[in-house]
Amino acid sequence: MNNLDKKDKYLGCILGGAIGDALGAPIEFLNHESIISKYGDSGVQSYVEYPNGKGEFTDDTQMLLFTAEGLLRAKHRAVLKGIGGAQTQITYYSYLRWLNTQGLKISKMNDLSGFEEGWLIKRKELYKRRSPGGTCISSLQSGEMGTFEKPINDSKGCGTVMRIAPAGLIFSHDREVAFEEGAKICAITHGHTSGYLSGGLLSAIIADISNGLDLQASISNGLEILKRWKGHEEVYDSIKLALDIHRSYINKDISNLEIKMIGEGWVAEEALAISLLCSLHYQNDFKKAVVTAINHSGDSDSTGAITGNIVGLIVGKNQIPQDWKDNLMFKDIVEEIGVDLAIGCKSYYDFPDEKWHLKYPGY
Repeated sequence: MNNLDKKDKYLGCILGGAIGDALGAPIEFLNHESIISKYGDSGVQSYVEYPNGKGEFTDDTQMLLFTAEGLLRAKHRAVLKGIGGAQTQITYYSYLRWLNTQGLKISKMNDLSGFEEGWLIKRKELYKRRSPGGTCISSLQSGEMGTFEKPINDSKGCGTVMRIAPAGLIFSHDREVAFEEGAKICAITHGHTSGYLSGGLLSAIIADISNGLDLQASISNGLEILKRWKGHEEVYDSIKLALDIHRSYINKDISNLEIKMIGEGWVAEEALAISLLCSLHYQNDFKKAVVTAINHSGDSDSTGAITGNIVGLIVGKNQIPQDWKDNLMFKDIVEEIGVDLAIGCKSYYDFPDEKWHLKYPGY
């Protein structure tokens, strides 16, 4: 794709996720019956959190932004030094910056040099607690970085998949690399295989879509990679269920009843499966896909965010409803990250771009 198309698609992915997150945020802890009772038979169709019709994203998008920041810093380092491999560690430090925005102390971190450098941590709009996930908080506060070999816990919460889309964009050159690197980043905070493999799978799917593959093919390719990983069964079965439901309702709308067959989305494999079901069913209709993904008894903001990432990447920013774009709070932060992900890096080997270095220092 040319640079204009790439920018539109990447912006669609990142902005679409933030929009889905903001739409689902006010109903995250409501069951379907309560949603219908409060908002009518069609459920939530626009931002409802504030009287002025504005929408605000949650910790899901906050963490996605810091995922992107970490990966862009790592890419900058790799370009300047000619070697890669530090992306997980650098993204971990970006997550610690996010933890700082939540007003929490960081344990066992002695070297704070450069910690407050870069542009994202300076955006005070992000210094808000928007229902952050307990596992992400406790993992990061521990001062230890989880890995495949040394899991930090046994959690498989959806805090893995809701933040990982930037990995698929950064490593779009190779779905296998996108899967592994996405899973490594998820394992920083979530030690259960279903948690980090769900994130790896979404990363691989995002990578393929960004290269022009359709969603069905992207899922199939991702599942082939998934099957080679130990402990993949739970994730695989959830995604296969979503595919079966999609085929069974191919000429019908899906609703809370079909989503309920998968679960509520509080755990990673369910959140991913629900999002893939909504994305497959309405992959050329951003509004329909996201509205379906949020109006269910479960983790509405996370399934809205993941669906927004996927369908936003498919259709691009220009196909997202204008009023949803106009009324998203702090949209400029989200769009700046989307544009920078499309750029990748402005520096060249041994020739740093000074402004880019100030935005994304390579550490």
